[in-house]
Amino acid sequence: MASFADDGRAASVGVSNFQPAHLARIIDETGVIPAVNQVEVHPYLTNEAVRAADAGHGIATEAWSPIAQGGVLDDPVIVEVAEAHGVTPAQATLRWHIERGDIVFPKSVTESRIRENFDLFGFSLTPDEVTRISALDRGESGRTGPNPDEFDYIPG
Repeated sequence: MASFADDGRAASVGVSNFQPAHLARIIDETGVIPAVNQVEVHPYLTNEAVRAADAGHGIATEAWSPIAQGGVLDDPVIVEVAEAHGVTPAQATLRWHIERGDIVFPKSVTESRIRENFDLFGFSLTPDEVTRISALDRGESGRTGPNPDEFDYIPG
């Protein structure tokens, strides 16, 4: 992929599920700093170490599974924050990502939810609300996908 950027076939390259050690290795071995790192990030897995490593290199963090496959939508803190703004829990969660600087691409095939997912800019969360949602972090136990350091599937 780095050669694609070098010869102009790609404007930039990105990575997915890179932990801080993975980022250091690719940068050290290739000199290429990815433009984006797509990783699992949501209120139950805030992934702060990865986000900090990304930020330290000027890499944008893109959150996959930004609402933990719906798993955070019934959380009392998120419901309370959503109600305070007259929005849905999904909207409050997606706005939390935006407030923190994450890129989000929520997945839906339902037209009403797709419209709802775009309607995130008519409100802002308070710093206290961002902190309260961030405090829901469960670390590794909050993961919905495989741990990138333990994932051993190699397609054949």
